[in-house]
Amino acid sequence: MGGGSITSLESSLADILTPRLLALLVKHRLPYHKAAKINFSHFGRNIFLIDPFAPLIRERVWPVLITLSKIGLDGMPDLTTYLPPPLDPTFPVQCLGLLLLLDHCPRLLFRGIDHRWTYAYFSQISQRVAESWYNLPKGMRPDTWERWHNDFGAELDYWIGVRFWFGTPFVHSERLEHQEIGIKLTEETRTKVEEVSGETDPYRAQRNEVLGDIYGFPREYRRGPPQGKGVTREGWTFWMGMLMDIHKPIIDRFGRYPYLNGICGREWRDGEEEWVKEVKHFGEADQDVVRRVKDDVRLGKWTPLGSDSLSLWWK
Repeated sequence: MGGGSITSLESSLADILTPRLLALLVKHRLPYHKAAKINFSHFGRNIFLIDPFAPLIRERVWPVLITLSKIGLDGMPDLTTYLPPPLDPTFPVQCLGLLLLLDHCPRLLFRGIDHRWTYAYFSQISQRVAESWYNLPKGMRPDTWERWHNDFGAELDYWIGVRFWFGTPFVHSERLEHQEIGIKLTEETRTKVEEVSGETDPYRAQRNEVLGDIYGFPREYRRGPPQGKGVTREGWTFWMGMLMDIHKPIIDRFGRYPYLNGICGREWRDGEEEWVKEVKHFGEADQDVVRRVKDDVRLGKWTPLGSDSLSLWWK
């Protein structure tokens, strides 16, 4: 999977996975004062409807992702070894930055056949990192309210954003055990917001429907985040929790996301093609891209990262 010496590539990781880069990703993805109130209509719009983030980080991030793409999944070292120790005060920000680099940046920056790298490569690496931090003792975990509030002075608004980004690698995963972790994380966030606000998440009354609706994620994603002056912190968090949770029914039913079959070069399994038709081909790759991926899979190769994306970003 790419040329060059793996040893030399690995030795260069410390030079590119720098504390400055990882902190910069967090700063641009959460561009709010940690103790300030956040406009959650603005927050949701910047994630789902527009993209102010990618233009700020693409020049710094592309060389790092290309370097990582040349190592291969089997040869990839434990990237958490490039983070500070878990009890270091900078660990939460650095860990979050690494997750944004691996799980989020490819989804924003890659186009065409490059998205095979998003779902079949970088998602796998981000999930390894996510498992690593999640399995730490509670006092060492980088996502907790206590660490962000006590060490960084973060208030609830900012921590809600932090928890959203820490949870996405699990929600994006096609492994059921990861989906179950995602459900636990969402419930913890939901409960904290309910405790502080005194409000009850209205989706609790629809819990069975949310966790049993295999068509819910495409429908709610297309509907988009709450927008307008009436959007509250609580309303946005409860909606976001529902959106995170509603991924799981698809994995419960199929064991994977059927709309990723084409970009991952996979064949259809029972019921998947009918599901994709029912959701009007939500999230599917262009058929020309699917053909090219299948050719790569058949030949046992990967089209180099950047082949479809770099010319678009720097026209």
